Amino acid sequence: MEELLYSLIQLAIEHKASDIHFIVKQDHMDIQFRNDLGMEKIEQDIWDKGVFEYMKFIAGFDLTNPLCPQSGQFSVQLDTKEIFCRFSVIVNQSIQTGVLRLLRTNPSMAVDHLTQDSKSISFLKSLTNCRQGLVIFSGPTNSGKTTTLHAILHEIACKDQYNVISLEDPIEIEDELYLQLQINEAMGFTYEKGIEELLRHDPDVILIGETRNAYTARMVIRAALTGHMVFTTLHAKNALESLHRLLDFGLSEYDLKNTLTAVISQRLYKTKDIFRKECVYEILDAQALDHAIEKHEYPKEHRKLEDEIQNAVEQGYIFDPQAQFDIKDFQR
Repeated sequence: MEELLYSLIQLAIEHKASDIHFIVKQDHMDIQFRNDLGMEKIEQDIWDKGVFEYMKFIAGFDLTNPLCPQSGQFSVQLDTKEIFCRFSVIVNQSIQTGVLRLLRTNPSMAVDHLTQDSKSISFLKSLTNCRQGLVIFSGPTNSGKTTTLHAILHEIACKDQYNVISLEDPIEIEDELYLQLQINEAMGFTYEKGIEELLRHDPDVILIGETRNAYTARMVIRAALTGHMVFTTLHAKNALESLHRLLDFGLSEYDLKNTLTAVISQRLYKTKDIFRKECVYEILDAQALDHAIEKHEYPKEHRKLEDEIQNAVEQGYIFDPQAQFDIKDFQR
């Protein structure tokens, strides 16, 4: 069964998949790969329900409670590469659906290589010199947030002057230059517990992998107010929606104005070079950020995410026919 699972993961990697989706109906199992082209159905008769049940076992599921939604994790070694896998299952009457997220611990990318937009590079590099404040990155899964954050942290750590610590779930990009802590909810090491512990470890720069609830948001603000430089992510459509989410978490406008350095929303697109991708950034900072916090709207002169995407298309930075559809999605 292990060999069957490894062969499936290997095939998914060859198809450049980020996720493997499963639908199990009685003894039949459908498989789809999610990649840059969307969802790709795999016609096959090799992998069956046995592989699905095996993944539950190695992911540490409670097999005595099969009807409860569960998630877990495991890793596999393919050649010289370790693939970190996060597996989740939801049961609906006679149907089981599962998603296997594939995470390769690739080396960090340099800030200069994230985008061709010189203004974005200049701003991101300026963040490596900040010593107090809060920077939030927003965007959906696979928008490049983790790559951007680790590029910034790597450059800070290279200066060898500050104690850099990250708290992540999972650790997607390994970097020997700073301490990386892995969330393990089964062992009680949650984001909430992890933040409390790392603040006792005398950090200068902190990465909180995701601000997902009101308690985490308050702890992130607390860390920024007590003299730390804090980076974190939110799942939000754009920079303004990120502010709305923080306010929904119960944070005050006063706290946001006194801690936030910038809110950055981003997307990841293919370029004309098929071997690389390009990040497109919306940056909300300084007076524009204060205006958005106070008025709950963008200032008229602000370049929104859809503006930055359109500019990247016109400049030839990105080559993705889906970009135009994304712009429509942002319009209200």
